[in-house]
Amino acid sequence: MPEPAPNRLTPEQRRGVMTVLLIIVIDLLGFGIVLPSLAYFVRLFETPDWAASLGNIVGLDRLRGGTLVGMVMTGYSLCQFLFSPFWGRLSDRVGRRPVLAVSTAGFAVTWALFALSPTFTWLLVSRALAGAFGANLSTAQAYMADVFPPERRAKGMGLIGMAFGIGFVFGPAIGALLTNDGFLSLLFQPGTGTFERAHLFVPAFFATGLSTISFVLCLVALRESLPPEARAGLGPRKGKLAELAEALRQPAIAPMLVVYFVVTLGFANLEAMFSQFNADYLGIPADHNAWVFVAIGVTLAVVQGGLIGRLTRALGSAKVLAIGLVGLAACMVLFGFQREINPGLGDYGWLLVLSISLGGFNALCNPSLLAIISNRARRDMQGGTMGFTASAATLGRIAGPLIGGLVYDAAGPQWPFAVGGVLIAVGLLVMLARWKSAN
Repeated sequence: MPEPAPNRLTPEQRRGVMTVLLIIVIDLLGFGIVLPSLAYFVRLFETPDWAASLGNIVGLDRLRGGTLVGMVMTGYSLCQFLFSPFWGRLSDRVGRRPVLAVSTAGFAVTWALFALSPTFTWLLVSRALAGAFGANLSTAQAYMADVFPPERRAKGMGLIGMAFGIGFVFGPAIGALLTNDGFLSLLFQPGTGTFERAHLFVPAFFATGLSTISFVLCLVALRESLPPEARAGLGPRKGKLAELAEALRQPAIAPMLVVYFVVTLGFANLEAMFSQFNADYLGIPADHNAWVFVAIGVTLAVVQGGLIGRLTRALGSAKVLAIGLVGLAACMVLFGFQREINPGLGDYGWLLVLSISLGGFNALCNPSLLAIISNRARRDMQGGTMGFTASAATLGRIAGPLIGGLVYDAAGPQWPFAVGGVLIAVGLLVMLARWKSAN
């Protein structure tokens, strides 16, 4: 039998890629079910005394929904930042499959804790624990780097983005059904406390079931992508800082990590305050808000599932990244001031146009950044490098939601998005300053 062409995947590799993508889709379905309604879930709980005290420290007489939602998202990202390098290095030693299995099992447990949260504090703790198990993305990226040759790596990263998009197409749609009063009234008595809490625990338990399915897929269907001879030695390893320093010595990795951090920091302002803005400022109902997420998911799937591969072949990852950053920065500012510049499309129509544009430009950025970084990382450090890359992003997601929430509550709903647009523009300038090393 002839050997497969070096730039083509073997049948076994294709099956592995499809299994990883299916796992990501299932996990993102659960995330997509819950994320659009997070601002509404927070309203079910009283603000704890410790949170009120923090509000006094930063000069707010009380913490409103924006800051509380930011806390939940920051708790997840903080723990993901702390644990991602560990999971990445572990996957370099023992392989990608066992790390993905542990991650998906942890997600199932934390979704159950989220569903049963009796207070806002427990809601926050459950999401923080989910962040600690959040190894699936960086490990999936390392899996793609294992099987895709360098010239096709942007396509592999784009496929992960497509899986995200699919999750965000169907997840919010399912979430809109599971939080619909008409549907819940079939299961619970309207007007009761149980009926109100069902808006939280029904979608969260559904997400628990999805993560359990992902765990089973890891055990029975996923094939390992990293052969034993390519794994890092099990002897003494360098510390985190030494390993990071070695990765940063690779061309373009250091500036691209800075770009990834700054862009994620800016975009996290929008991620955290998106639903809050739509509910408070635009008066968009929860079910309409979920359908906006569906539109964004379709855009992500289309751009990252096919368009980005063609653009990268024609222009290269660096030029595609530059286009994405320019468009993303502009759309962020427009989003915050959309009422002031509405061209007569109505609040909901203009919201859809801007959201789809944001999704499209963002879909160009992340795979291009990841392709540039992974193409310059050593093979035996792919997992660790992608873990540090994920940490750079989650570091942005630690500060971004808190910044966005505080700016939202203190300065007004438009300003988190303006701040985010400026930060993304800074990332563009850093990238342009190191243009040669990025190409």
